[in-house]
Amino acid sequence: MGYEEIETAIAEFIPLLKKGTDPKLFLPPACAKLPNHDSNDILKVLLKHHIPIQKEIKPVSKSAKINTNRYRDAMGRRQYQNTVKILTDIVSIVNNNPEGITKTAILKELRKDASYWRPKITLWLLDLCEDGVIKSDNRKVASRYYPQSAYVKNREREIHRRIGEALMVHGELTMTQLAIKVGRNGGNNRSQVVEALDDLEREGFVRMGERSRWRWSA
Repeated sequence: MGYEEIETAIAEFIPLLKKGTDPKLFLPPACAKLPNHDSNDILKVLLKHHIPIQKEIKPVSKSAKINTNRYRDAMGRRQYQNTVKILTDIVSIVNNNPEGITKTAILKELRKDASYWRPKITLWLLDLCEDGVIKSDNRKVASRYYPQSAYVKNREREIHRRIGEALMVHGELTMTQLAIKVGRNGGNNRSQVVEALDDLEREGFVRMGERSRWRWSA
């Protein structure tokens, strides 16, 4: 009977445990729900549902390079040189933004945010991703581009996991409080919190409570 009580009490924590969240983060709230149970027994049940994150660590070999050959035969000498310079500038901009950067932001940094340049830059971004020189998270709206060394999949899910942890441990939080808790309260970082909350809300993990406070609802 005791085991079943623990299972019922920790049911709301299981989705995040399966995504790799440290079980010890949930021990205090679980113990508060189960004052008559030994903390070690509770931890054992939490650990049973824990699935550690397997991070792929690839050895660093030769860095990918821009494949300029695809442009050489299709362009005149000056146009080719200008194209290579822009491609190099794009890679430099992306490398200077390890947290990711949108196409619009890249266009603005290049000072080419105009209808003439947008389709060209879009094509070149696709080429650079194909070459492996940069990476994209391939979002349906406002894709972000990352340096070659970024592990984009982990970066995407990390913010979702940290939001869940914050709401589980601290209870209902406003957007500002939540952004501070997960370390995303500066500049464009706030938009990452907004997008992650949209994902979690669609999946039924979070919902807006009273006084514009987010709460964990899974």
